[in-house]
Amino acid sequence: MTETGMPGLICIIGTDGSGKTTLSDSVAEALRLRGVRAERVWLGSESYLMAPVRRLLRPLWRRVQGGRKRGGGRPDYRAEIASKSALAGRFRFAVPVYVALLWLDYRLQVALKRWRHRHSAVVIADRYLFDVAVNLGLTLGWSPERVVDFARRRLAGMELPAFRVFLRVEPEVSFARKDDIPDLDYLRLRFSHYEAIARAFGFTERDGTLPIAVNRDWVLAEARREAARPYVIYVHANNSDVGGADKVLALMARHMRDHGRPEGGARVAVCLRLATPVVGAHGAAGVPVILHPFVRPQTSAGLRGVLSLLLRGPGSLWFFWRLFGRERPDIVHVNDLYDAIPVLAARLRGIPVVWHIRMIKDGAVMRRLFALLLRRGADVSVSVSRAVQAHYGLDRPDGRHGGQHRAEVVHDLGNAALCAEERDPSVPAARPEGLPVAAGGRRLVLMVGRVEPWKGQDVFVEAVSRLSPEMRRAHDFALVGGGVEGKEDYLRTVVAAAGRAGVLYLGQRDDVPALMAAADVSVHASVAPDPFPGVVVESLLAGAATVATAAGGVVGMIRHGTDGLLYPPGDAAALARALGELLEGGEAPRARFAVAARQRALSLVDASVVDGQIAAIYAGLLEARRTGVATAGRVTEGKV
Repeated sequence: MTETGMPGLICIIGTDGSGKTTLSDSVAEALRLRGVRAERVWLGSESYLMAPVRRLLRPLWRRVQGGRKRGGGRPDYRAEIASKSALAGRFRFAVPVYVALLWLDYRLQVALKRWRHRHSAVVIADRYLFDVAVNLGLTLGWSPERVVDFARRRLAGMELPAFRVFLRVEPEVSFARKDDIPDLDYLRLRFSHYEAIARAFGFTERDGTLPIAVNRDWVLAEARREAARPYVIYVHANNSDVGGADKVLALMARHMRDHGRPEGGARVAVCLRLATPVVGAHGAAGVPVILHPFVRPQTSAGLRGVLSLLLRGPGSLWFFWRLFGRERPDIVHVNDLYDAIPVLAARLRGIPVVWHIRMIKDGAVMRRLFALLLRRGADVSVSVSRAVQAHYGLDRPDGRHGGQHRAEVVHDLGNAALCAEERDPSVPAARPEGLPVAAGGRRLVLMVGRVEPWKGQDVFVEAVSRLSPEMRRAHDFALVGGGVEGKEDYLRTVVAAAGRAGVLYLGQRDDVPALMAAADVSVHASVAPDPFPGVVVESLLAGAATVATAAGGVVGMIRHGTDGLLYPPGDAAALARALGELLEGGEAPRARFAVAARQRALSLVDASVVDGQIAAIYAGLLEARRTGVATAGRVTEGKV
């Protein structure tokens, strides 16, 4: 936010004829009348470096196009786009060079224009990189999704406008407004791409057919309100596989954006290193994502990981230094124990840091190292369970570092659909496709999780094999989860053993809540302490009888015999006895635990409690920054 109370950069996009230029001019003029140094700046792409390239391509383009036009002399835009896409397909090797040159040309233009207007307190961008992405995507035949991905990657080097407006005007209306538009298809094709951009990057949609004065006053009021909200950048050095940390970050970013709106909440953006399917979850919620392949420190990668960190670490630090300097967030919230590089960059920039801890690293050296990093690097550490906090000694005040670090326990949010479910949890739901039909009192015993050694799928399969043949024939057992890169041998071993034991392997599924709702028994079998396993939360919420290992965060989630059953980690015989007890008993497994289990889970992951705790952390950091008072060193715990 500038000293004027307005965002430094406002972006207005829309198709031709939507009125974005007129609105941008009107907003800039209104701000100037109020004494604000404001300018409308056209930040679309022009051809400077690309001009000779386009001249070279013109003869080839004319031969491909063949001069096709509709009656009346108007060009056929859809046919023109198809021809350009075909040309790009024929010369695919040249496309990366073309894109690189175009982007270099555009970056230089933007840098020059922003420098010319460096004394402006507010810049209203008439077009921006989003428009460049749409133009490029249509030229190369990209889908709207690919255009969005391109924009996410380019935002790694450009400012994300603090207030973003999509002027929505239907193509037919825009076509009637202007007489220099090639044809209606020109607008229809562009409109679909603009819709995708607006949805993915959290643009506020506004009816472009309203009077300019009405929209101008709305922009001025909403931009000021948005600028007053604190700006939080979430960072996660995510892996190629989507895990619980990815999913809860998607929930947290959306919840904190919407918490207490319209006056409350925060402006949010998420920076990820890999474009995994979780990016789609952010986009569906309108949370902007910045993609950049920064390095992820990997203690398990050995010498290769150390060399990668040494070689790529400085570049990643430089990226975050520039990102935080350009975006000027009020808070940087990192999502993983391995996100030390963005923590360092934020520290160097003097930005408060919240460091979320969802991992338990064994070994005295690693534990002490991370404990030191957390206390030194974070203003506030947020542990997902009391077990995580105690593991790193964060439950004890440490006077050696001046008492500046503050330790909190905040449980992760639960699956929204399961939390809102109103059906009777003691009765299993219909089984999703891919599972045997329930008949004759057959129970479904399910284990969900990424297939890797510490998750303990081998323990589950061994436990099932210990059950009597009659029990295995009378009930259905299934494994759900995809493999993990580098752990393919374990996956093959588990799948083979599952086949011998009569356990059905379903692979990766995107309907886990429905599977949990259908399961009679849900098994958690991690052989190492699990910080706060989402699968256990989902099992409890869905009402499945949950059998879990008595280690890590689980011991604070399940009261043995009341909410579910606990057994020693890695003890297949104990797990088999627990399964036998549930399947042989006269009482249905769900009827025994469902109501208490669901209430227990809701008390742990209720959104109103979790959101309030995170919001209070942010408010405390902002107040400390405003008053110049250091964060009080204390230890608190979340609701348990």
